[in-house]
Amino acid sequence: MILDALGRHRWWITRTLALPVHIAGFATVAFFLVRLVPGDPVLSALDSSQGITPEQYHRAAVAMGLDGSIWRQLGRFWADLVHLDLGTSSVTGRPIWVEIWSRLPETVELVFFGLGGAVLFSMVLGAVLLQVRTGPAYWALRGYARMAGAVPDFALAILGLVLLYSALRVVPAPIGRVDPGMEIPVVTGFPILDCLLTGDWSVLASMVGHLLLPVAVMILVYTPIIWKQFALGLDDSVASPATLFRIASGATRAAIYLSIVRRAGASAVVMVGSMFGALVGGVIVLQQLFSLGGLSQFAIDSVNTVDFLGLQGFLVVLAAVSMIAFFAVDIVNMLLDPRRRPGVNAEG
Repeated sequence: MILDALGRHRWWITRTLALPVHIAGFATVAFFLVRLVPGDPVLSALDSSQGITPEQYHRAAVAMGLDGSIWRQLGRFWADLVHLDLGTSSVTGRPIWVEIWSRLPETVELVFFGLGGAVLFSMVLGAVLLQVRTGPAYWALRGYARMAGAVPDFALAILGLVLLYSALRVVPAPIGRVDPGMEIPVVTGFPILDCLLTGDWSVLASMVGHLLLPVAVMILVYTPIIWKQFALGLDDSVASPATLFRIASGATRAAIYLSIVRRAGASAVVMVGSMFGALVGGVIVLQQLFSLGGLSQFAIDSVNTVDFLGLQGFLVVLAAVSMIAFFAVDIVNMLLDPRRRPGVNAEG
């Protein structure tokens, strides 16, 4: 019985067990990549105006975990990582995990709303595509899909600032998440969620106004990428034997459409998962243009100050977020695709 149950659920059990292994592997790669950055982080952390003695250098290296051979450093890195210890920033003197967590929720929230809006827009376009299979509307939807990657987000963001802020003054100044003088409540670290939990509606309204343009930019830029993949899946699903069988058996239009969208969505979900992990560390331009802070700012500061441990922690967290996103994609695909459900294809 136990072996049969394990066989039926092997698909997601193996991926769950492999998740920490994958994170550890990417963390190790990050460890060596950081050591390729030019510059001496120990010297950067010390005040060299009065000279530095070998003893001072050694003490600083020990405090930063950069003493000994690279293999000894790797061993300490692994040992600390098991305890979720990313070290201490040589610039701020604060634990790197604290530095990252104070910024990560803001970035995740921005990416979540940007990609979430792009997914919803793609689903609306999909509903339209199922209704029109020929004519100008059909070819307009196809043309929109071909725009994937054609317009960079920073270019559209600058255009939006010039038109909507500088010329028309219909969006707030790009000076942060809220208006000057307002303070964002802190409960979970996710600004919008914290405003909802505390009932601070004035701060929430200000935050929505400041995020409206950057989120709209993300939706307009990333919808064609998701839509292109979704549209291809819709074409395949519409002509598939499963759809023809449902039509022949007299299934309702709603049931047929739901079946088509469910099977077509699998490939689009993979695209969204890969984009989510990439954008957590890749929305730096938008965050800089709109003064939103976030995780990417910490990475820039770490590079500018040669904070090896800070940059290393950023890469480790980014790898973990990406791996968790890919894991979530696997689970969602298991739910969308009947062939991947436990017990249906135990050998696959």
